[in-house]
Amino acid sequence: MEMESLAIQPFKKPLKGTLSLPGSKSITNRALILAALSNGNVSLEGALFSRDTLLMVRALKSLGFKIQENIASATIEIHGLAGKIPNKKASIYVGNAGTAARFITALLALQEQGTYELEGDPQMYDRPIKGLLDALRELGAAEFIFHQKKDHFPFTMYTKGIQGRSAQVDASASSQILSALLLTLPASKAESEIRLSCPNVRTAYVTVTEAIKKGFGIQTKQNDSEIYSLKSEPYRVPEETIYTIEPDLSAASYFLALSLIHGGALDILNMPFKPIQGDAAFVKVLEPHGLQVESIEKKWCVRRAEPMHVISSDQVLDFKLFSDTFLTYAAIAPLISENTLIKGIGHTRLQETDRIAAMARELKKLGQEVREEASSLQIFSNRAALKKKALEARASGRTIEVDTYEDHRFAMAFGILGTYDLLEDGSAWLSIKDPSCCGKTFPDFFNTLNHLRDASES
Repeated sequence: MEMESLAIQPFKKPLKGTLSLPGSKSITNRALILAALSNGNVSLEGALFSRDTLLMVRALKSLGFKIQENIASATIEIHGLAGKIPNKKASIYVGNAGTAARFITALLALQEQGTYELEGDPQMYDRPIKGLLDALRELGAAEFIFHQKKDHFPFTMYTKGIQGRSAQVDASASSQILSALLLTLPASKAESEIRLSCPNVRTAYVTVTEAIKKGFGIQTKQNDSEIYSLKSEPYRVPEETIYTIEPDLSAASYFLALSLIHGGALDILNMPFKPIQGDAAFVKVLEPHGLQVESIEKKWCVRRAEPMHVISSDQVLDFKLFSDTFLTYAAIAPLISENTLIKGIGHTRLQETDRIAAMARELKKLGQEVREEASSLQIFSNRAALKKKALEARASGRTIEVDTYEDHRFAMAFGILGTYDLLEDGSAWLSIKDPSCCGKTFPDFFNTLNHLRDASES
């Protein structure tokens, strides 16, 4: 089937405007689980309304939880049942949402004598969940019947409640496997202990998990870097029954990149002074290029020193702790660096798509030389080759088309590249296939870009 393609209109003037970002997907879906496990009514403010979070809401509703959504006010109200799951049978669809898939699976393990059918998009069938399933087996919490491939979606889950007291966990494929257990095990009837059997867990997202748990009255005792002790204790409704969701800092990366390549002044509103999300570190990656970000009165004031600094020396960037943003940097690398080695991203081969292979493929399409390794990507940038490719497409009445692999981050990252006036005539030279895939985390992304362009040129 032919996919829709969106031509990106370049910005012709420096930025001038303000921006409000959607809430964090990672925080919204974690908070939904904790609100369901808490002991009363909770209002999640600043919540994200996207495909992934709505899949989580739908899953919780199918389990019998009472939830009310208000998109206009970005709030979700949920009635927590102090660790109880109302329905012992349900069919649950998780799409390609890793957080929904892993967190819901762990939540279901709390139920005694439950039967649950879990299904997802075809892309979910290859995404890792074995480390979580093995831990739940060791805890005596569930048995599984797999409908296609062993230890993968889709499957039927027969739950028993948490029976054992300890389990080894391999979360090397995704930190969400560990986070799923850390979120749900406190709501079980007995104290438990989680021992990591792998050294390569991305701690930034585990830190986010623990920060949100603290907002619901629980702090996990960590005996050392590999052992977590979890008491049996109820999650409590936050103060004033409200939990506020931080804006999505993965989404912020696109607008930081936009500010870098265009200059001007952009204020990003409602930003915490000390965010809990690891993706805040992306600011440090762009600072050597001249980006300046100052936190003033709950907003980020984003500016660029003139001119933009194109790094000509070899550089090595480790994105392990904030890997969702590596695509943002890689997409604009032809404009801002000459030779960049991006490392620490091996786990991204198992996300919405094989992000390393797909990024290499798209950059080559843009005339860039790329060296792909198991957990790294080296980009030898060539702006002249990029311009040549754009001119060739223009001569044949086309634009360069970027494939997105049903991965929202490809659409947004290359959308930023397309705003650069490469051919210096203000006309589109790059198009994004399947722009609607942004609905996973940022449904209004391209409208937001258009508003910023209009504000800058008015």
